[in-house]
Amino acid sequence: MTNFSFLKEKSTYTLFAPACVEAERIFAASPAMCAVGCRKAMELAVKWVYAADTSMEMPYRDNLQSLLHEPSFRFAVDRNTWGKLPFIAKLGNEAVHTGHNIQKGDALLCLQSLFEFVQWIDYCYGIA
Repeated sequence: MTNFSFLKEKSTYTLFAPACVEAERIFAASPAMCAVGCRKAMELAVKWVYAADTSMEMPYRDNLQSLLHEPSFRFAVDRNTWGKLPFIAKLGNEAVHTGHNIQKGDALLCLQSLFEFVQWIDYCYGIA
């Protein structure tokens, strides 16, 4: 059982739930792969939010940075939670594109930030 198991119990989250669980499972073995997994899970979750919330405007480009910074998304997510999303993207990209060693503490912060974001999703869009 993982911290993200509650997502697997809800069929509406099938797009991103497995990626969240996978990111947490790999943490102990590889902080770098955990960071990559968190970034992947976050991107899938962000795309899920755009699909679920028709009031959000899809940006011209559908890359993660454009999706995160589109005003209708950015201001829909509470400021504290949104502020953690760029860190997940940055650390995941750093793990993939550089030779930097990803520290366990940073990977853990990534997981915590991802968890806060999916809790926000469940709070705002979940079905009781």
